[in-house]
Amino acid sequence: MQVSNKHDKEELVIRLHHEDKTMREIASTVHMSFGDIGKIIHKADGITSDADLRSKTKATQALHMFNNGKKPIDVAIELDLPESEVCDLQGWALNQLYELPLVYQQLKHEFDSFFELFKLLEKHKMLSKQHILKILRYTGHDLPPLENKLQELRSDVIELEFQKKDLNNTIMLQRAQLSDLGQAIIKYQNAINSKQQQQQQ
Repeated sequence: MQVSNKHDKEELVIRLHHEDKTMREIASTVHMSFGDIGKIIHKADGITSDADLRSKTKATQALHMFNNGKKPIDVAIELDLPESEVCDLQGWALNQLYELPLVYQQLKHEFDSFFELFKLLEKHKMLSKQHILKILRYTGHDLPPLENKLQELRSDVIELEFQKKDLNNTIMLQRAQLSDLGQAIIKYQNAINSKQQQQQQ
């Protein structure tokens, strides 16, 4: 669907949002960035009265207060929020991180796995831009060939296991044949010794 008029685009974004379309689906339809879409949705879901404000979560109320020039200490006291949470919310408000809640909406059903990944990267000190770019390069370019190579190696290991089993069976058969041959040699040697003794008598 092609929509060129800015107002029409905004209305379409709001309509799709109310239809519970995902951010990716909205962006694909209106051809806008997540940030621009987030601003429109943020504005559409804005607070129009004190009653609306009180019905919102403390996080939403805090953001609204920051947007109205309130200081962190005022927000913490009025909403009874811990300092760390107030600082996080202030950073969110000041930097206008509209995409963050939208990313959460995309990940909310897999957020535990995403958080485990974050903790793993944090533990190994791999949260820098350089490390993230390297991880993206691995997952985007190097990982598929590596996965293919791994699958090939697994197939090779399975084949080698079969060959090892066949060789073990062959060795067991040869040992049995050697045992039979040894017994036959002993039998013949005993027969020879017996004839030699008979001739000497």
